[in-house]
Amino acid sequence: MLPPRRERPQPKGFHKVVFYFTLIMTLIYIAAGFFLIFADVRQYNLGLPENMKIILGGVLILYGIIRFVRVYQKNSQKRHDKFRD
Repeated sequence: MLPPRRERPQPKGFHKVVFYFTLIMTLIYIAAGFFLIFADVRQYNLGLPENMKIILGGVLILYGIIRFVRVYQKNSQKRHDKFRD
């Protein structure tokens, strides 16, 4: 059996940077999804059929929401553990 793996200590501000970066990327995914769904075909030549634009936009929005929920749960769990100790 392998010995337990020790995590390397991260710099103090590293977790904050990762948290904010993940939130920004979540907003970008959701915004890209809405852009694909509501973009005017004549103005932005995306080369996608209308039904593909809607499906891909919906997938991006769903992915952004799932990432936001995961980040929120992870951050609230860390906060809860921090106050419990």
